[in-house]
Amino acid sequence: MPDLTVAENMYVGLPPEQRPSPARASRVTDDILRLWSQDVAISSDRPVATLNPEQRFIVEICRAFAAKPKILILDEPTEHLHGDDVERLFKRVREIAATGTAVVYISHRLHEVGAIAQRITVLRDGKGQGTYATESVTEQQVVELIVGGKLEREFPSKLEGGETAPVVLRVEGLSSAHFSNVNLAVRRGEIIGLAGVSDNGQKEFLRSLAGLEKIKSGTVTVKDSRLDMNSVRAAKRAGIRLLPSDRHRASMFGVLSVAENFVIRSLDADSRLGFVSSSSERSRAEHAISAFRIKTPSPETRISSLSGGNQQKLIVSSVLAAEPDILLVEEPTQGVDVGARSEIYSILRSIAGKGTTILVLSSDATEIAGLCDRVVVFSRGQVVAELKGDDVTESSITSAVLTTKTVREKRGNAASALRAWAAGNWSPVAMVAIAILLVGLVGTYLNEFYLTPRNFGGLLALVATLTLVAYGQQLVMLIGGIDLSVGPLMGLVGVVGSFYLTADHFAGDYWIGFALMMAVALCLGIVNWILVDPLEFHPMVGTLITYMAVQAISLLLRPAPDGMIDYDLIDAITSRVGFVPLLFIGALLLGLVLEFLLYRSLLGVSLRGLGSREDVANLVGIAPRRMKFIAYVGCSLLAGLAGIALMTQVGIGNPTAGVNYTLSSVAAAVIGGASLMGGRGSFLGAFLGALLVIQVNSVAAFLGLRDAWQFLFLGIVILFSVAFYSKSRQVYET
Repeated sequence: MPDLTVAENMYVGLPPEQRPSPARASRVTDDILRLWSQDVAISSDRPVATLNPEQRFIVEICRAFAAKPKILILDEPTEHLHGDDVERLFKRVREIAATGTAVVYISHRLHEVGAIAQRITVLRDGKGQGTYATESVTEQQVVELIVGGKLEREFPSKLEGGETAPVVLRVEGLSSAHFSNVNLAVRRGEIIGLAGVSDNGQKEFLRSLAGLEKIKSGTVTVKDSRLDMNSVRAAKRAGIRLLPSDRHRASMFGVLSVAENFVIRSLDADSRLGFVSSSSERSRAEHAISAFRIKTPSPETRISSLSGGNQQKLIVSSVLAAEPDILLVEEPTQGVDVGARSEIYSILRSIAGKGTTILVLSSDATEIAGLCDRVVVFSRGQVVAELKGDDVTESSITSAVLTTKTVREKRGNAASALRAWAAGNWSPVAMVAIAILLVGLVGTYLNEFYLTPRNFGGLLALVATLTLVAYGQQLVMLIGGIDLSVGPLMGLVGVVGSFYLTADHFAGDYWIGFALMMAVALCLGIVNWILVDPLEFHPMVGTLITYMAVQAISLLLRPAPDGMIDYDLIDAITSRVGFVPLLFIGALLLGLVLEFLLYRSLLGVSLRGLGSREDVANLVGIAPRRMKFIAYVGCSLLAGLAGIALMTQVGIGNPTAGVNYTLSSVAAAVIGGASLMGGRGSFLGAFLGALLVIQVNSVAAFLGLRDAWQFLFLGIVILFSVAFYSKSRQVYET
């Protein structure tokens, strides 16, 4: 769950009987990580989104071992592990198996299976091919069971006579924050391997050629034309295409079909005057499926339902459909079986034979040695060796990596602490607090009555109302939802109250009125939950339906404002301590309690985890349906309380009184740091966001500005807030 810290991910992932208190979660997590390695460089307080793939895998594996399972299923556990970490994994697997845990180890790496397993079961196309004792079968026999026949050779023949081909890519003195002074000349039709221990600059170098890495100095020339660095568009115009290693997050669109994933990188071939030809699209997709032997029920099948090998072959075919001159490939066979791996090697060699230049980044020295014509070895951000011809062997690559004496160039990291703070959960709170002070200073400077107790008393009463409904909106936004019905609900609560809370009713009727008002809120929360979860309406659509329905009910009950609320009751609810309304104090205290629960309780961490990534949350035991029920019902109940506060300001049953609070509540939550995608937010931030919204409106009124200016100012504040929060998080996570 990327928006949660390492400690929070560990906390919710452990069984209840092993789960520490929230206050001890960081310390326990550090202890668990140290069991993996004493010098593990993973802070328990870092958001998982800021970790690299290898670190995320280590956290997930450590969490699985810490749970002390009876059955442990490991699916491609070494996909992002390198060197010593693979040996650490094997050691932990043997240790936990010795305690009685049954381990199911799923992998396409046959040497790993042979090293760790007592028995091997082979699957092909979803069907079992038999179970064998490990010592009773050879690796070659297992390969034949997987591919359904003999595999003559894994790697195709290499390029011959490539030394005379023209140079199509020339890199001179290229440097960035992760590598320095890289020089390289690549000829037409060559396959160049980039090797080295992980995180030594080779990945960043490859991505820099695609325009994804910020370059400090140096030049790249493609076919005698100098490439405009730091630009993805320029790289594409030069005929450069990248095939990323993480196909799930960076290469494929899981909700789209096989055909759509194939054509999306080469839509120009299917479009005329801006219109896409569906017949051309389908024809090209069917040809690719046949040519690349992709196993799929139909071109309309979702790509997420295919096997890893078929997904990878489809993505390769999609990239090649764009007809690149230079192809950059990261981990081309990661997570695919030996049969698909051999096919991918043949595809790469085939297109190289037709003139495409290929740069391959792989952590597998055997793969690099078998596939590539030349190999460039990186260490500490520098090229330390270039191997070619008969020197391109696994042992030569390993030797070059292990015997290097290079020293990484020093680079500053002064901005990291500031970036970490800016990407954290407290920066929105601080930024909004500063904005409140600045707006207050402007109001005080322009009007001497702005700081008077009378003005502040009225302002804080308005803040209390907006704060309560903003808390509710924040609650559903934590899980990636939104509730458009809160505004009409606030009006309906006041309308219901106008039938029972008038001066001509007895005290007993007041209690009935309040009970009915909150019952209405409760019922609406349940209806919203039913629409969004069991019926699977999009939150915006589902709550828009209830928005209109609730507004219609309010207008049916009170076609025009009527039913004056008892003044004595209003006075009691709006009591003050000095000039500060008790409602404001109550809203502030409630926010502090909710903020504490958000970060220091299982419920709060579960809500954030669900919004961060629902599939993972469900996997670790968080109940999505229960969390969504709590969020939507809680939102409506908080909006109901806000409706009571609004009723004391309006003083009458007005069916349209709360309509504007829908957008205001969203604005307050977003300004306070809430993410529309879920997983992030702060009740204290929502409180300050509500205060800023009301303050902007108040200052605009003091200046005699029209309502249009209030909306303009708030729009600017929201735009700045969203841009700042999004960019700061993006930069830090990158």
